[in-house]
Amino acid sequence: MSRYSILEMGNLQIIQERERLLVRALRRHGILSLEGLRMFEAGCAGGYNLRLMVQWGGRPEDQGGIDLSEDSIAYCRSRSPEMRLYTGSAESIPEPDESYDLSFAFTLFSSVPDESVSRRIGAEMFRITRPGGLILVYDMRRKSPGNSAVHPVSTEDVRRWFPKCPARVRHLTLAPPVARQAGRYAPFLYGPLAAIPLLRTHTLHVLQRPALPLTREMAPVASEVAGGGAP
Repeated sequence: MSRYSILEMGNLQIIQERERLLVRALRRHGILSLEGLRMFEAGCAGGYNLRLMVQWGGRPEDQGGIDLSEDSIAYCRSRSPEMRLYTGSAESIPEPDESYDLSFAFTLFSSVPDESVSRRIGAEMFRITRPGGLILVYDMRRKSPGNSAVHPVSTEDVRRWFPKCPARVRHLTLAPPVARQAGRYAPFLYGPLAAIPLLRTHTLHVLQRPALPLTREMAPVASEVAGGGAP
């Protein structure tokens, strides 16, 4: 079994924690149903998150995604042919301005080594999101000892890539090696261990595209949420 398989209890608990936080974030912004909402994922891989949006009530034809991997897009298309899927870089998303209610990037920016590329991805996600819509960025905030091809993404990075968007921030995700060991031998330990700040390795940024043009008096303010509060 792959170490990243969702059939590994620790991996399942990581995903379930993230999904609970995502539901809370949506509800905080008054989203109680995904029916009729359009959602786009930058770096959608095999489409797990897009299919999750369908499971939560969204329509397949309202989901869109882009990924560099032709194999990943082919996999996603084979399971969700109604979705709007593209092979390519999220630096250039072939969708109209302000055409989605929600855009998100999960563990995408940590694999982009070039700052200018990250800026362009951020600009594209902002462009396709409607005024008042949400942009979600979930990514690692610590180095990965076993993967030198990825790098941490800080809140300052996200603010720089989405300078006009007020944000709420939540640290989460028990360090995956610890989560896998706990999941294998003592799954009940995930919650207590994940409550220890030093063991949280990822961050969920919940950003909102302003509904009105920003003035100097409306500067975006990021509010840091740590511990048990909802984003």
